Amino acid sequence: MSDLKKMTLIVKNYNLRANSDLDALYEQVRCEDAQGNTFHFKEVAMVDYLRRHGALVTDSPRTWYYKHLGKNSIALIAIEKTNGKVEYDLDNMRQVAKSSILKGILMALAAVPAGVVIGVATYGIGLLFIPAAFYYAYRGVFKIPGMLRRKTLVDELAGHGIIVR
Repeated sequence: MSDLKKMTLIVKNYNLRANSDLDALYEQVRCEDAQGNTFHFKEVAMVDYLRRHGALVTDSPRTWYYKHLGKNSIALIAIEKTNGKVEYDLDNMRQVAKSSILKGILMALAAVPAGVVIGVATYGIGLLFIPAAFYYAYRGVFKIPGMLRRKTLVDELAGHGIIVR
């Protein structure tokens, strides 16, 4: 599983892809680290609490605590403001993990019927959709909630010196 990483960076620009009351998904987040190197995060998922506390304030240094959910996507767990205060919301992270379980179950239920329909339309090649859908269902039901569960996050934040009450 992905370890919690800490990075001080300056957000240069980003695109909002999806927004809800609980969380938001940003794409093509362009950042600059302390050495001046520019890099991109393809997808950044964060709870609304962190956005309200300035996680994506442009041209201002922030310290992010994040986990890789996939090769090109991260989940922002906590931010450290310039005054040294660390902001996090593990209760909303629990709701994000529960929604991931629901999405995984729906993906598993739709895998075979959708694979058969796609397979008929593509003369059998679309049947490859079924194992891919089951893999993403497995990730949604087991891997992502395991990475975002409260005990795991509390232990990893404690490893960085942050005490969660």
